[in-house]
Amino acid sequence: MKNTTVAMITAVAAVTRIMENTSENPGVCGFVTRNITLENVVTSVTSYDPAPCGLYGNYPASQPVLIFILVIMTAWSLFGNGCLLYLVFTEKNMREAGNIFLCALALADMAQILVYAPPTVYNLVHGEILGEGWCRVQAFLMKFLPVLSVYLQTSLWICRFIYIAFPLDYASIMTKRRLAVAMAACLLIALVTPVVGLARVGTVQSWTVDEYPGAVDIAQPISLMLSCLSGGAEVDSMMALISVGLTISFITACLIYKVAWDSGKNQEKLTGIAKDQLKHKLAAAKTLGIIFGVQLITWLPSTINTFLWKTGVIAPNKGVIAADIFFIVTMTSTFLVFANSKNIYRRALTSMYYNIRKIIQWVGEIEIIPLVMLRMRRPESNSRPDPVRNPIQPIIEYETTV
Repeated sequence: MKNTTVAMITAVAAVTRIMENTSENPGVCGFVTRNITLENVVTSVTSYDPAPCGLYGNYPASQPVLIFILVIMTAWSLFGNGCLLYLVFTEKNMREAGNIFLCALALADMAQILVYAPPTVYNLVHGEILGEGWCRVQAFLMKFLPVLSVYLQTSLWICRFIYIAFPLDYASIMTKRRLAVAMAACLLIALVTPVVGLARVGTVQSWTVDEYPGAVDIAQPISLMLSCLSGGAEVDSMMALISVGLTISFITACLIYKVAWDSGKNQEKLTGIAKDQLKHKLAAAKTLGIIFGVQLITWLPSTINTFLWKTGVIAPNKGVIAADIFFIVTMTSTFLVFANSKNIYRRALTSMYYNIRKIIQWVGEIEIIPLVMLRMRRPESNSRPDPVRNPIQPIIEYETTV
């Protein structure tokens, strides 16, 4: 009991210090203080309520619009990534070794949007989160999935560079063993942040008041529009890993464009297969450039806002509102790239249409077979015609023969 009392007093001290440090900015919201009695000792305990904070807390009338946006984001992400997975698994020309990273990236993007959007819709409808247990699960996944997504895309960039720079050696370089090692490396790197957090404090932290050395663990999101995220050293390590992954992607992108540019200069001298390969190189460079540009545009605003918020350049309340908006922008990276890939939609829907049509025809043929066999059977000459067995013969004729 004494340890519990000490922990509560420590939490109160941490939150009080934050409120004192930001007293000039009344935008610090969500802290609720109440008195509790422990062993005849009255103690003030401060907890955090995310409902009055952020975009929804300041503008409750925006709830229907926010829910509509989240539903559209979820549907678009699932549809776009689903079409991509369908093409990879059904078309032979898409079963290329490096596309294993593309499939894993699509699955990671779908997982991100499902972990974020549906629970956020619940938060907006009910004015509270699903619970502290879910908050910690979400905090773990939101530390794992973004890093995994970045490094899967980095691996995809490296695969495309090998394909463009060394097309003849691509099959020998991209062996199944190397692909498995690369995939395992992506998973291990993504696990660094949550596993380090577990090893450091022994639990999955959702939000840490890192301004205080005691690091108060609050199992609540900062606002109802934000997912439960990590704080303190965990979020710093996550941002560092993401920055390293994006830097590697940027360097690889520059190398790809250099190879494509050098090949384009000599396109007049190219003939046959080399000329066809140049078209694929330029198309691949353009596609990857769009992917990288979309990711950079969607991730930068949130990163800049976090930096300005931590350094005290912007007020906490404004920082939370901006974080709500920019976090939605960040999540659009899970589907926005498909906006310029109409060919994926067209090919997937066309293939689905013809496959469904074949299934319907196949089922129809199965239903027709018994009817054909029934009509092919002839009644015996000495037996009376049976109206049940021979539906073609009218019942009236059967009655007159009697």
